[in-house]
Amino acid sequence: MELKVRNFAKIAEADIIIDGITVIAGNNNTGKSTIGKILDVIFNTTNNISAKMNKARIDSLNDMLQKELEQILVKENFHLIGEADSKRITIRRMSDELIKGRLQIEEICEKYLAELGISLDESEERQVIAKIKGLLEEIDQISEETLSQAIYTQYFGEVFHKQINSLYQRDKEADITLSIKGNNIRLTFEKDTCIRSIREVAISNTSIYIDDPFVLDELNNVFSFLTVEGSLHKKNIIEKLREKKEKAVEEKVLSELLMNKRLEDIMDLMNRVVSGNVLKRQRYMYQIDGNISTELDISSLSTGLKAFVIIKQLLLNGVLNEKDVIVLDEPEIHLHPEWQLIYAEIIVLLQKKFNFHIIVTTHSSHFMEALELYSKKYDIEERCNYYLAYNKENETGAYFENVTRNLSKIYKQLVDPTLLLSRLREELENKDDEL
Repeated sequence: MELKVRNFAKIAEADIIIDGITVIAGNNNTGKSTIGKILDVIFNTTNNISAKMNKARIDSLNDMLQKELEQILVKENFHLIGEADSKRITIRRMSDELIKGRLQIEEICEKYLAELGISLDESEERQVIAKIKGLLEEIDQISEETLSQAIYTQYFGEVFHKQINSLYQRDKEADITLSIKGNNIRLTFEKDTCIRSIREVAISNTSIYIDDPFVLDELNNVFSFLTVEGSLHKKNIIEKLREKKEKAVEEKVLSELLMNKRLEDIMDLMNRVVSGNVLKRQRYMYQIDGNISTELDISSLSTGLKAFVIIKQLLLNGVLNEKDVIVLDEPEIHLHPEWQLIYAEIIVLLQKKFNFHIIVTTHSSHFMEALELYSKKYDIEERCNYYLAYNKENETGAYFENVTRNLSKIYKQLVDPTLLLSRLREELENKDDEL
């Protein structure tokens, strides 16, 4: 899989191979996080996009029918107070059936008008049905291509705060191409709006973007989907942390045996840091070592622990599937150096056991070296690619260099700043000697 980006936000040009573990290092403001966000949005928007487009049509028809039929109910002196919710649910079901069963429009309309308690004479009923047919025709005039472009515009606009096209050359088209086994998903943006979309391949896998351990606190916020502003990836991870896949008993037994086998080494590592589990009580709690008398509100956990708990909970919930995309944006930032090593080993084992596509951004030479060495230890070195993100002097945007065969370029950039401290220490020592 390869991601090509041109003139998108901070990025001027990027060609990123995503096959196993992809590590992106570089200074601040060089578009590292942008790569992960782009990939996350492409996967989560394109995944089941036909269902998303169908839902958009149902939502649109539902809004129109709510207004149209509530006017009739008011004319008939029907007051929605007390039964408003049930009537709106009925109209929603009517919208769903109309979108799915276009050949039986009259039958569907008659059925639901009766269920809503709307009594019309033959002439009035024909007028209402004709009006509903007109609404359906209006929706049908929006092509699949136009609708999919609108959905991409909405998703990308929310994540990138409607700043999609190049920040440096606003008049240039932004172009994204994701190639999977020779087939492309290609999106073109102009004035922060998707103007072309080509989908030669369906995406069945999903992506999860992890950049903030404090998202764990949102599990106990019943209004999290309202308060987590402009962060589709945060809403996505909250949903997956709360979700637990329900399966038939036989399937559950087999899948748990397979999962436990795969997770054995990973959980041994995890339990060195987080030996407890998240439990749903009246609130989400963290139970330490199976001790029911020692339960903490998850918001009371340290930031470093939260980073591990998130990964552990996602695995135990069974919401991650083989070949899913996991984006980890500077995961080492809240971790003690010793825990950085454990986290790096977990990342490598996750890739080896589940064949995840994992994108890691980092500023830490210590953490990157751990990823490099553990990938060699577990024989997945050939499935690792390393990129250095940088800005050119003319400031037309960020570029990405594949340095997999020359990692010294990354280490030099990450280590050089620490040399400044050595020089400063030397200067101070010389100064003390002079005194």
